[in-house]
Amino acid sequence: MEKFIEENKKKLIEITQQIIRVPSVEGTHTSDAPFGENVKKALLLALEISEDLGFRTVNIDNIVGYAEFGDGKDVISVLGHLDVVPEGSNWIYPPYGAEIHDGKIYGRGAIDDKGPTMAALFGAYALKETGVKLSKRVRIVFGTNEETGWKCMEHFKKVVHDPLIGFTPDAEFPLINREKGILNITLRRDFETKNEEVKIIGGNRPNMVPDYAKAEFKDALKLLNLDEGIEVKGNIVEAHGKSAHGALPEQGINAIVKLANSILSEVKHRETKEVLNFIVNKVGNDVYGGLMGIANEDTLSGKLTMNLGVIEVNESFAELTFNIRYPITDNFERIVNGFNEAGKDYGLRVSQYKNQNPLYVKEDSELVQTLLKVFEETTGRKGYTLAIGGGTYARAMDMGVAFGPTFEEMEKVEHMANEYIEIDHLVNLAKIYGKAIFELAK
Repeated sequence: MEKFIEENKKKLIEITQQIIRVPSVEGTHTSDAPFGENVKKALLLALEISEDLGFRTVNIDNIVGYAEFGDGKDVISVLGHLDVVPEGSNWIYPPYGAEIHDGKIYGRGAIDDKGPTMAALFGAYALKETGVKLSKRVRIVFGTNEETGWKCMEHFKKVVHDPLIGFTPDAEFPLINREKGILNITLRRDFETKNEEVKIIGGNRPNMVPDYAKAEFKDALKLLNLDEGIEVKGNIVEAHGKSAHGALPEQGINAIVKLANSILSEVKHRETKEVLNFIVNKVGNDVYGGLMGIANEDTLSGKLTMNLGVIEVNESFAELTFNIRYPITDNFERIVNGFNEAGKDYGLRVSQYKNQNPLYVKEDSELVQTLLKVFEETTGRKGYTLAIGGGTYARAMDMGVAFGPTFEEMEKVEHMANEYIEIDHLVNLAKIYGKAIFELAK
């Protein structure tokens, strides 16, 4: 199998480039394209690639699809996703160019999660082509709504009733068996007096540290002693930060917070000023919820993290949307109550929230032990389990964990500008995932 992958790695590189070139950010919903035309295009392309590789394929209402081979009663599944977060700014190479430079394929989704998904598909392809005997069917599932709601997995489980057992290639090695709970919370203030002074926008998604925010004032203004990353252009103030994954907010620089600090003294509209005061006093640069009064941690999964991902302030209201990753032993009701308590003095209330419960698969389970054995045999490294703040499709499975694709020492580039996957690593992933599928399905 490994020899087959090495001999055919050019094909793996090509299909990875093909899928990265599709800008599959969630777009306008239609009856035929539930998450937008580009997401649908990525799904159809993945299924076409799979058919060309000789897999049976199924498209479930342009919402989710899968490639399959084998004839067993039971199924081993690998769940990857084809949707991506918006590209953001500050790219050296085109974010959907899939260009190769210095042995790396650059593009949004290269490591999260298109490259690893194609590696898993290619690992299964190698097993199929080399005639390995398996007792279970192998299924590579292509999700399309992982970054924004998981509706694809909800639909999959309504239509396909086979138990979902296996892994997702969407975290890090050696193996993730513990995932924090994920909570998106929106705080809102409806203005009693019309805000005609300033409009504020910033951020793309709750699960991204915002690298850009903008305040547009009615009149020109002049700010003194500008912080790094703040620009004034007439009546517009722009803040530039550093993007990062919402699960790792300490790795980013929040442009919304930078903007609030810069314009607070200039804003006269009382209700808008109170919202900005909330950002400065209750959010600030504290990514662990201490200022908000919601900090918590446990030994299984570590500290709670908090990211202010999106802001909108217009004539009528202000909204702040947060992404919180909370410890396995915590509960989301405590955090929602904490947000309401922290916001009440600033006229802010929780207007909506969405929760995903934590995941914990015990270390002595057969799934965990099998994959750790594969990791040790294929890498020569010691296998052990990890906890993460990120949320993966593992928690959508009946029995699932996250297995790769990155190693601890690798640069963290998911959700960041200049995301890439090293070609040697892509090929190595195909070998690891091929071996993992074999051990689970033999």
